[in-house]
Amino acid sequence: MDPAETADKTPPRSLGQTFAAERERQGLARSDVAQRLHMSAYQIEALETGDFSRLPRGTFLRGFVRNYAKVLGLPAESVLPLLDQGVPRDTKPDIVVPTQGIRFDPIGERLANPYVKAALLAVVAVALGFAAMYWWLFIRPTPPATAARKPAPEVAPTPAPLAPPDAIVAERKPAALPEPAKVEARKAEAPKPEAAKPEAPPKTAEEGSVLKFRFKGQSWVEIRDGRGRLLLSRLNPPGSEAEVSGKPPFNVVVGNAPEVQLFYNDHEFDLEPHTKVAVARFTVQ
Repeated sequence: MDPAETADKTPPRSLGQTFAAERERQGLARSDVAQRLHMSAYQIEALETGDFSRLPRGTFLRGFVRNYAKVLGLPAESVLPLLDQGVPRDTKPDIVVPTQGIRFDPIGERLANPYVKAALLAVVAVALGFAAMYWWLFIRPTPPATAARKPAPEVAPTPAPLAPPDAIVAERKPAALPEPAKVEARKAEAPKPEAAKPEAPPKTAEEGSVLKFRFKGQSWVEIRDGRGRLLLSRLNPPGSEAEVSGKPPFNVVVGNAPEVQLFYNDHEFDLEPHTKVAVARFTVQ
């Protein structure tokens, strides 16, 4: 038999066989071609095996063949006649169903698409931005305000039998001093025993007057003369005595007055009418 005649009897390749042979020659897998065409490997397989029942008809199928030929580097004019020969003719008019143009790519292949990856990253970035803005505006804890210093609690002073010298001086207000106590000299002549020595005559204002204190308890005493000179200012222990002489009037302050006994020119002077809160303030003429 003539080899030429045998070659003439060899059946021509179909459209799917042509694509499959060229793809294998270039070392490409169906998934590689599907990724370049942004289609599914399921559709590539249907075209190569000639199973046109799994593919849409009409313009979509012709565009699919043109793109496949372009990827493999084949001229579209040489493969489109093979499409017309391989597709069975249908007497009914072609009706393009809307679902025929929908791609059913596997999820893995869709995620492998760089455009899909970029879109997903953009969506994630926008979501994170909105979440950060919502946290900053509504959830973020506000910085604590500067805490005002709490004032130290006032401790009530423990009542003491003596008023401190500073407190006594602070409480002295010349405008609030009571009227000067007028001390009338009481000179009672006591009967003198025959054997007793005659008493010394009382001192006159020209000679000076004497204030004598006896302290049953601890007491602070301050005495100033009529010119404002300080004659005595000290804390006196219990059982002690103090004596001051000079020209009246005397401005006197006595702390813990109930525990103090005062003699003015040897006559006892009552401190109770001049005492307020255990402090006596008075003027002796």
